[in-house]
Amino acid sequence: MTETISSDLLYKAILFGADRTRARREELNRINVFPVIDNDTGNNLAHTMHYILTHARPHENVRDTLHDIARSALVGARGNSGVIFSQYFDGLYQQSAERQGVSLQEMAAYFQEAYHKAYRAIEQPVEGTVITLMRAWAVSFRESLEQRKSPREVFENALTRIRQSLEETKTTLQALKDLGIVDAGALGFYHFMDGFVHVLLGGSYAVSESAQDLPAIPADVHTYELDANIRYRYCTEVLLESDALDEKAIRNELHDLGDSLLLAATDNLARIHLHTSRPWEMVRRVAARGRILEQKADDMVYQNLLAGPPEAGTAVVTDSIADIPAAYLHEHRIFQIPLNVIVDGVSFLDKITIDGAFLSEHMEEASSAQLNTEQINTFLQPILDHYESVLILTVSSHMSGTHARFREVLGELDPASRKTALVDTRSNSGAQGLLVREAARMAADGVPLGEIASRMEAMRSRAKILVSVLDLGPMVRSGRISERVGKLLIKLGFRPIVTISPEGKGTIKGVAFSVEKNRKLLLRSLKGKTIEDYVIVHASDPDRAESFREALVRLTGREPAYITDISAIVTLFAGHGAVAAAYLEALPEA
Repeated sequence: MTETISSDLLYKAILFGADRTRARREELNRINVFPVIDNDTGNNLAHTMHYILTHARPHENVRDTLHDIARSALVGARGNSGVIFSQYFDGLYQQSAERQGVSLQEMAAYFQEAYHKAYRAIEQPVEGTVITLMRAWAVSFRESLEQRKSPREVFENALTRIRQSLEETKTTLQALKDLGIVDAGALGFYHFMDGFVHVLLGGSYAVSESAQDLPAIPADVHTYELDANIRYRYCTEVLLESDALDEKAIRNELHDLGDSLLLAATDNLARIHLHTSRPWEMVRRVAARGRILEQKADDMVYQNLLAGPPEAGTAVVTDSIADIPAAYLHEHRIFQIPLNVIVDGVSFLDKITIDGAFLSEHMEEASSAQLNTEQINTFLQPILDHYESVLILTVSSHMSGTHARFREVLGELDPASRKTALVDTRSNSGAQGLLVREAARMAADGVPLGEIASRMEAMRSRAKILVSVLDLGPMVRSGRISERVGKLLIKLGFRPIVTISPEGKGTIKGVAFSVEKNRKLLLRSLKGKTIEDYVIVHASDPDRAESFREALVRLTGREPAYITDISAIVTLFAGHGAVAAAYLEALPEA
């Protein structure tokens, strides 16, 4: 090879390295144990590299080429490793010049800055990870040049050095030492550089099989840990656009929410990564700094659970319309798929990356969106792989397309319904939550899947809900009430009690024209009912919910099973201040 690398060759080398890394997705997933056991390093790096491969374009000068790659890497970055890689590429770009080629001496400076940029993105860098290999590559490359090695020797020596560093990661971190494996992110970097060097040294563009002498990965390595100490539940990421990025201020604002904070920036974009148990709060704070372009939050506790050995019994799955306290869901291993809430063109995850406080600031531009089949497939497949059987309880099919989407996905995943049962609860909110609770109890007692499904279909007619609506604005905005009629009703102080028919359709139970009369109407509707269990749910109004609790305790002689916020989706239609009593009618005495 020559002493100068052209812009086109550099582009091809980086893309081949990206393709080499992407091809190792399953291998990287299998050994992912640090910083938490969530089996997704391969997925995250594959996503990052795929975005580069499909979006970055070559240019005549090196700087424009590297800018395209760095920006694509940042937009496509996922997970710790993806974000760190994106900053490595940004370091290459920041050090580059507007020339058609780059010398090896200049490349040494590129690699040094790439390492430093990646290192600075990490709040608490840890040795024995990808950052160790990035430094080893830069140091070896510079030293070989100082020793006047040939271009081929410079790259081959650097590759040998990071192979040695990769082997050493086996003994640096205790989690890796216990299993005798290398760090997943570091292995991803090795595969990238292996492909990168392959092209620079004149190799073909076919997928290389040259990495056979890498440290062996035990085929039976288990990256599941029954008592894994996952301090913060969600791996959360936000892509922020801002013309006044203040990286230090953003770090300071997020520091108290969790750990594994990474902030990667290119131009006016920043990707922020954080492990936190309050992803909605992270999103709210970041949103104050600019415009959120995308966000995601992966439940690392469930990822660890589903990476473990298969379990007998039935898993219970529902959607985020079912209002149940998060603590109960987590304790009883109920899987809840978040529906989509759209704000300013960006999709948020109901109950995870958006809460009532954030929604209240954006009610007029917020809307809901159906889950697509890919989202359901991605959510459901690991659960199906892990459990003997799966029961799915959805919001009423007359209120949402969620049930139909699940049916479509199950037609592909389990066409004969051998291990799944799909039940339309014909309800929503707290009533749906009560049914999910009952199903979880049956599953815990070992009741077979088919019997649970049959009992749910019989029980759903006894699950009722009465919603005290104070704000008609959302119903007008959603088109459920025409704007002309809506304005008149609002002027008259129209405050309905909304319920759900036996078929699962929303209907008006009664009407009042003051807050107090509305409250009395709801309570009067419950008189004479024989209630087996009940819950109270509310739209960001705990004080009003408490007043209903006091009244319902007097009426029923018992405390509610729980009081909790309603989903953002339901808030979009019920409005802030709405409170609902959901109850399970007792079976008539024989």
